[in-house]
Amino acid sequence: MLIMILMIAVMFILAITATYHVAGDQNARSDFRSGHLLKKAIENRTATIRDHLADYADWGEAYINLHQSMNLQWAWEGQNLGDSLYKLFQYEGVFVISPDGQTKYSVLYGERVQDRFENWLGKPVLQALQNELMFTKGLPLTRMVIAKGQPVIIGAAWIKAGSDSRVITTSDKHSLMIFVDKLTPEKLVLMGNEYGVEQVSYNRHGGTPYRQGDVSIPTDEGSLILNWKSDDPGGALLKWELPLLLGMAAITLLLVLALLRNVLAKARSNDNNIGLLKQSQLALAASERRFRDVAEATTDWIWEIDHQRQLSWISERFPVITGYPTRHWLGRSLTDFLPQSAAAISQWFSDPSADTLFTLKNCRYVSACGQTRYCSLVIKRVDLPNGSTTYRGTATDVTAELEAHERVKFLSCHDELTGLANRMYLKDFLETRVREQPYFGHQIAVITLDLDKFKPVNDLFGHAAGDTLLKQVARLLEGCINKNDLVSRHGGDEFVIILSDIQHVSQVDAICEKINAAITAPFKIVENNDIYIGVSMGIALYPQDAQTPWDLMRFSDIALYEAKKEEHTRWIYFRQNMIEQIIQRREMENDLRCAINENQFILYYQPRYDLKQSRINAVEALVRWEHPRLGLLMPDQFIPLAESSGLIMGLSRWVLTKACIDISETLPEMILSVNISAVEFLNPGLVQRVKEALKVSGLPAAQLELEVTENVTLSQPERVLEIMHELKSIGVRFLIDDFGTGYSSLNYLRTFPFDGIKLDKSFIFAMESSETAKDVIENMINLGKSYSLNVTAEGVETTRQLTMLEKYKCDEAQGYYIGRPMPLDKIQLNKMM
Repeated sequence: MLIMILMIAVMFILAITATYHVAGDQNARSDFRSGHLLKKAIENRTATIRDHLADYADWGEAYINLHQSMNLQWAWEGQNLGDSLYKLFQYEGVFVISPDGQTKYSVLYGERVQDRFENWLGKPVLQALQNELMFTKGLPLTRMVIAKGQPVIIGAAWIKAGSDSRVITTSDKHSLMIFVDKLTPEKLVLMGNEYGVEQVSYNRHGGTPYRQGDVSIPTDEGSLILNWKSDDPGGALLKWELPLLLGMAAITLLLVLALLRNVLAKARSNDNNIGLLKQSQLALAASERRFRDVAEATTDWIWEIDHQRQLSWISERFPVITGYPTRHWLGRSLTDFLPQSAAAISQWFSDPSADTLFTLKNCRYVSACGQTRYCSLVIKRVDLPNGSTTYRGTATDVTAELEAHERVKFLSCHDELTGLANRMYLKDFLETRVREQPYFGHQIAVITLDLDKFKPVNDLFGHAAGDTLLKQVARLLEGCINKNDLVSRHGGDEFVIILSDIQHVSQVDAICEKINAAITAPFKIVENNDIYIGVSMGIALYPQDAQTPWDLMRFSDIALYEAKKEEHTRWIYFRQNMIEQIIQRREMENDLRCAINENQFILYYQPRYDLKQSRINAVEALVRWEHPRLGLLMPDQFIPLAESSGLIMGLSRWVLTKACIDISETLPEMILSVNISAVEFLNPGLVQRVKEALKVSGLPAAQLELEVTENVTLSQPERVLEIMHELKSIGVRFLIDDFGTGYSSLNYLRTFPFDGIKLDKSFIFAMESSETAKDVIENMINLGKSYSLNVTAEGVETTRQLTMLEKYKCDEAQGYYIGRPMPLDKIQLNKMM
C-alpha cells in the first residue's frame, strides 16, 4: 500500500514540477523578449541623439555663429538652436561649451536660460566628454549617466564647418554642442508603450501587485536596472493547470485508499493472530531475561538447593560478592557456607510445621580473601508438581551496612580527627564515675587542658600540620594516664582528662608534670622544622570542689582560665575565690559597657620630643576611665577586658574620633599618635572608622599616626598588608610600638610599609647601667635608619638617657622626663631640654 501511494505521489509531484518548469520557462522567454525591446528602444534613442548632433554640430553656419562668435539672434531668435529641440525631441538641456569649458549658450526645458552645464546636470562629466571627443575626432557620441538619481542620456560633438567651403576655420580648438535627454518616469512609460512593454520604470524593488521583469542597462557608474510589468504567461498556465492536477491527485489517492481498505482489513486480521502468538513468546523471553538481569544486577546472590539440601544452582553474583568460584560450592550444604548460623537453619529444615518462609539476619561468613562478612538470608520451601520439595532463597550482603552502623556508633561518641572520646562520651563517663565514687571512696580529678601557641602553627604551616599535631598530642595524652582514666577532645586545641581513681593530690601533680614534659618537647611535624608548643591546665577535684559533673567541668575550665593568665604556671587547682574573680570580671564588663554608652572616658596626651628641632612635635593619645566607684583607671586595667569581651571596637571608635577632634581644634599643627591593638586592626571596618574620624574632625590624614605592635603581622599578614596600603594611600602613617619585644622576624620591616619604630622602654631603662644595652640601642637606631624609619625612644626619664640618645642620633624621645600624660591644654610646646 505504501509503495503504491508513494508511486502515485511521485507521478503527480513530477507533473506539478514539470508544470512549474514550463511556466518559469515561458516567463523567462517573455522577460527576455521585453528586455531586448527595451534595450533596443534605448539604443534607438541614443542613435537619434547622435543623428541630431550630426545635423546641428557639423554645419558651417553653426561654426560661424556658435564657435567663432556667439550669435544669440541666429541661435535663439532664428530658431536654429531654440525651443524646437525640446518641443519636438524632449531634450531638456541644449548647451554650447567654449574650448576653455565655459557655457556660452544654454536652453533648458525649451527656455533661454543661462546656466553652467555641470551645475545644471549635477555631475562633473565635461572633462570626460572632452577627452572622449579628442579620441573620436569630434564625432557625435552619447553616454548614459545617473545624475541627481535619474538616468540621463548625454550627447556631445564638436562644432565643425562640415562641407561648407565658404567657412574658414580659425584654430585647432573646438567648441562643444551638448544635448541632454533625461529619462523621466513618464518618458520611460511612453517608450515602453511604443514597444508593447507596460509600466517601465527604473530601480523599482517590489511593492507592486504584478510580477516584474528587469533588464540591466550599462552606465558610467554601473548598471541601471529597468523594470516593467511582466506578461507572466507562466502564471496564467499555473492558474488553470495546477488546481486541475491537484484535484486529479486527490481523486486518485482516494480511489487507491478505498481499494486497499478491504485488503488491509483481511491482512490485519491475520497479523493480529500472528501477533498474539509472538507476544506470548516475547513475554516469556522477556520474563526470563528480566529474571536473569535482576539476578545479576542485584547485590543479592540467589540459590537453590535440592531435596538433599545441597546447593544445585547459584547465580553469577555469588563469585562477585564472596570471591569463591561457583563450582566450588555446587553439591555442598548451605550450612557449610554459614557455619555460625547452621543450627538455626537446620532447625527450620527439620520442623515440618514451620512457615514456608524463613528469614535470618546478619549471618557471618568468611570470604575467599579471608575477610569476615555478613549477609541476611531468606529461604522459601517450594513443593514441586512431582511431589518432591526444594528450597530457594536469596542472600543479601550487609557488610557495608553493619560497618557503617558501627562507624556511626563510634563517631557519635568519639572525635573523628583524634579518635578520642567526645563531649557525649565524656559526660556519660564522668556521670558514671561520680555515681560509683561513694562505693570506692577515691577522688576524681577533672583536668581541662589547652595548648599554648597552637594558632601560630596553623597560620605558619597550615591546617594539615595543625591536625597532625593534634593527633600526636592525643597519643601523648593517652600515654600519660592509666587504663581506667579517660582523655577526650572538646574541640580545637582543648582536651579534658578524667582521673577516676585519685588517692592523693600528688598523683595529679605527677600526671600533670608528665603531660607538661611530653607536650613541651619538640614535635617533628614539618620537615627541617621543630615545633614547640606549651600547655595550660585547670584542675577541679571531686568531691571537695563540686558534687556534680557539670560543676566539675565548669570549675576546671575556670582554673584553666587562671592558668593561662599566669605565664610561669602550667597547672592550677580550682579555688573558690576564682568564682568571685569571674563575678568581678563580669561586673567590670557590664560597667565597661555602660561607660562606653555614658561616655565615662577622658583622653590624656603624652608629648613626643623632636631631638633635632628641640621641640614638641607630636602627642600620643592615652585613654583613662573615670569609673564612678573605683576612680581613675589606667588602660591596663580595662583594655584587655575590652578586647576579650568585644567592646574594644566601640571604645576605639570614640578614642580615635575624640583625639582627632581635640588636635584639630586645639593644636592643628601637631601630629597625633593613636594606639591600635592587633584585635582591632584585623576587625573589619578599621579603614572606614579612620576615614570617618578624619572627616568629622577635619584633621589632615598626614598628621595621624597609628601605633601597632610587631605581633599584628603574625596573623593574616596578607590582610594586614592590604589594610596598611589602603590607609597609606590617604596619607595615614604607621609606627611599630614596643619595638624589639615581639615575635616577628626583621623581614617585616621590608615587607610592611611602616614609617617609624618606637624602642621599648625596657631597653632605655637598662641603658645607663649596661654597656650591652647601649650597644643594642645604638644598633636598633641604626637598623631603623637603614630602613628609612623615624626612631623614637620610649621611657626616657633622665637627662643622661636623653644625652646618650642624642649621641646615637635618635630622632625623637618620649617619657616622663619629656612629659607625663596630661590634658591637652597643659602641654608646653616649646619646652627646651
